[in-house]
Amino acid sequence: MNTVSRIPPKSVCSAINVYNLACNNCSENCTDVLFSNKITFLMDLLIHQLTVYVPDENNAILGRNTNKQLFEGLTTGLLKVSAVVLGCLIASRPDGNSRPATPKMSTQEMKNKPLQGDAFNSRVQDLISYVVNMGLIDTLHACFLSVQGPVDENPKMATFLQHAAGLLHGMCTLCFAVTGRSYSIFDNNRQDPTGLTAALQATDLAGVLHMLYCVLFHGTISDPSTASPKESYTQNTTQVAIQSLRFFNSFAALDLPAFQSIVGAEGLSLAFRHMASSLLGHCSQVSCESLLHEVIVCVGYFTVNHPDNQVIVQSGRHPTVLQKLCQLPFQYFSDPRLIKVLFPSLIAACYNNRQNKVILEQEMSCVLLATFIQDFAQTPGQPDNQSYQPKGKYPDPQDYLELANRFPQQAWEEARQFFLKKEKK
Repeated sequence: MNTVSRIPPKSVCSAINVYNLACNNCSENCTDVLFSNKITFLMDLLIHQLTVYVPDENNAILGRNTNKQLFEGLTTGLLKVSAVVLGCLIASRPDGNSRPATPKMSTQEMKNKPLQGDAFNSRVQDLISYVVNMGLIDTLHACFLSVQGPVDENPKMATFLQHAAGLLHGMCTLCFAVTGRSYSIFDNNRQDPTGLTAALQATDLAGVLHMLYCVLFHGTISDPSTASPKESYTQNTTQVAIQSLRFFNSFAALDLPAFQSIVGAEGLSLAFRHMASSLLGHCSQVSCESLLHEVIVCVGYFTVNHPDNQVIVQSGRHPTVLQKLCQLPFQYFSDPRLIKVLFPSLIAACYNNRQNKVILEQEMSCVLLATFIQDFAQTPGQPDNQSYQPKGKYPDPQDYLELANRFPQQAWEEARQFFLKKEKK
């Protein structure tokens, strides 16, 4: 571990940057990195770097002993290139929604490779299993727990956290795509032979929510009285928040009950409420659509078909998370593109919860939600259930916000009736 490298660190960082540029938006190169096992070398180097600077669990008190050199360029570069490769593989996987990632080949060659998609899925599963078993999630967990305060004045740490959360997001999204499960996130037939879901459950989402809470409020979850609420954040902080929420949303798609159970647990649920409320407040002061949309989607996943979590978003200091969602700018209730973002989360937060519905009605007409559901149900080509989707087909970016991916289709008619029904005063 203490051997001095013969290559100067600056040169290694430059090589990693070149690697990143070569892979960025190039599906052929990323596929080659996967199938030639070059990605295993990258992951080994990343795990080595993390292991050098992060103490093992026996010596770490909330990870505070993490060596600050961890946040220098090499480890961050390895996190970035790994996330870039995974993201590119998601976008262009065989039998996915985009063009095939492999180089063009003749019809005869295609006949000789009928199991191209199976080979891809198998290789990705093996890769995720490998890094999980090598302890990547546990080591990142220690890294995230080592963050005890703001990153405004520490751009290196902010960049590290951003790419670390980006890597977890990429792993969850790929895991969803290759584990042979159905397309619907509401399908109870979940299987994850890679061990990723179990590892993220065991570490409370690798400590990312804990980290985000500390970054936003400069205090710890265990002692919320030390937290200082803010509703305006720097670019460094918002980028960390965006990537963290993307990770939460991709894990929710991978295993919704696990996500709701982890984030709805005592302690973490209050941290989540505080975080969501503060980020909604920030987005009302500073325009940041990408962050706002991730928060809205995440609140929807948190509450859908979960009465206890529905209570959490309408409790606490006023205006509550639910009230802030109802008080978003007028465009979110008039522009079809923005309605598609907000309304599924309002439906999830209020369905079968009369108290939440009363709060909602103070700000808007529930008939709008009922009409929204009806419009979706009447859209040509909408099947009665999700079984038509090919297994493991990851949602196209345009499908990410569709109602069927955020509220179970079999409950649409009941929900429509619920929102049309007048509540007795």
